[in-house]
Amino acid sequence: MRVFLFIFAIHTMQTWPTITIQHRRLALPQVAKTLNRYVTGVIKLNPPERTAQLLKLFADDPFFTTWVYALAAARGQHPSDLSELVEWMNDAGQTYIADLDPDLVGELQPPDAADSITLITAIVANSRNADHDLVAELAACDFAKLPATVDAEIHDALTQLAAPPTEQDGPQLDFSDLQKVLRWDTMEDSFQQQLHTQKMLAIKNFAYGASHEINNPLANISTRGQALLYDETDSDRQRSLSTIVAQAFRANAMIADLMLFAHPPTMKLERQNLQEIFQRSVEEMALQLEANNIQTELTGDSNIHVVGDTNGLFEMFKALLQNCADAMESGNITIGWTTQLDQVRIEIADNGPGIATDILPVIFDPFFSGREAGRGLGFGLSKAWRIAQIHHGSIEVKNLTGDSANPTGICVTVHLPESRES
Repeated sequence: MRVFLFIFAIHTMQTWPTITIQHRRLALPQVAKTLNRYVTGVIKLNPPERTAQLLKLFADDPFFTTWVYALAAARGQHPSDLSELVEWMNDAGQTYIADLDPDLVGELQPPDAADSITLITAIVANSRNADHDLVAELAACDFAKLPATVDAEIHDALTQLAAPPTEQDGPQLDFSDLQKVLRWDTMEDSFQQQLHTQKMLAIKNFAYGASHEINNPLANISTRGQALLYDETDSDRQRSLSTIVAQAFRANAMIADLMLFAHPPTMKLERQNLQEIFQRSVEEMALQLEANNIQTELTGDSNIHVVGDTNGLFEMFKALLQNCADAMESGNITIGWTTQLDQVRIEIADNGPGIATDILPVIFDPFFSGREAGRGLGFGLSKAWRIAQIHHGSIEVKNLTGDSANPTGICVTVHLPESRES
């Protein structure tokens, strides 16, 4: 039986924001040591170290674990174990916590913290008896069937853990301090996203002017070159004229790609089955993927739909798959998707060489390519970004490890509006 948890209210800085679990409102104690360690970790630790710290915090503090699981559930995510909960916390969870209202007060009498400790005691005992972690128990247990009596040893340990800090413990952080630190942590990413958007809008304006000012002379060059080539009999001059014509067409293709920013094609946004779009994209690239010994795997729900244009989504996903394939000599590409409230989160991950950290900020720039000059126009990711924007979505790329010197692949994350049946 799935556990449904929702954020409800904050009634004191001595507890985490109140949650409701299977219609039971809980005030989970906010352990000062956990809060202090988490804030310190956000400030001082790099991503891999922060992941290890979160695993340790979840293992040490069942109140914190239950609360974070509640946040994920309220956003439509239901992690099945601790590792999935850590993954969510390191991604969307931090932003969600930072945006909670710390002054929100419930209309009803706040729940009793002692009763909350009793319930968590029973859940912890169940998880230990079943020999699985607390997150797995939260995802599966039926609160109506929890035992009436609780394990005294576990209850005493949790009561002691929830004891408020004393003056000897020194100054303590509160929930608003945590939110400030999380906002600082995400501020740089937000600024970079805004900077990239402004840069792409500048390219749009450039493309609009370039399409008129450059295409006319290109058309003149290619027309005259073809006319001269038609009557030319000297083989050396034929090769030179053929090169001129080919390069004129190449430049024209570059301008045509840029025009996607200035005048994108009309897209009909309607209900689309995501799995069908991905299957079509993979089938289109089957020969290239097989030639490079690249295996693909689709792991999403076949009943998830998005709002989008059939051809636009097809071109976007094909461009993303092409980007993965170009960087790999062999390996695997995994494509998965899940729902998050009214959004669908899509992840395309490979086990290729990854991307250098100094290149990540510019990978969506038109004509940028990690390959040597002359091998492609470097417009695939730019086109994918623009199509995502037209669909009121977003797209980002990150390495799968925090070790910039030795990344083990990339993960492209796309968010698109979900389409639900009326």
